[in-house]
Amino acid sequence: MNKLKPIVSVLIINYNNDKFIQDCIESIENQTYKNIEIIFHDDSSSDNSIEVISKYKKIKIIKNKIRTIHGAFNQMNAYQRAFKKSKGEIIFLLDSDDFFSKKK
Repeated sequence: MNKLKPIVSVLIINYNNDKFIQDCIESIENQTYKNIEIIFHDDSSSDNSIEVISKYKKIKIIKNKIRTIHGAFNQMNAYQRAFKKSKGEIIFLLDSDDFFSKKK
C-alpha cells in the first residue's frame, strides 16, 4: 500500500513582477515532487501580473486591493493571507521574482 504524499504549499507573494512570474511558476511545476499547491498573492500590482498569473488554471490567486506605504508590512500580511488559504503540511515561501532549483 502506498502512503499518500503530503501536500506542499508554495506561497508566492507578488508586487509588479510580471516579467519574472513565468520563470517562478515553471520552477515549481518542474519539481521532481508533484503534490504541490500554489497560492499566488498579488499586492495591488499596476503591471500585467494578474494577466500573466491568470493563464495558470490550477493556481489559487489572492488579489489584495488595499496596499499600505510599508512594504514589509504588506509582505507579512500577504504571507498571512496566503497561509490561511493553504492546505499543505509543508509550506514554502517564494517571492515572485525568485525560483526553486529542480529538486527543492
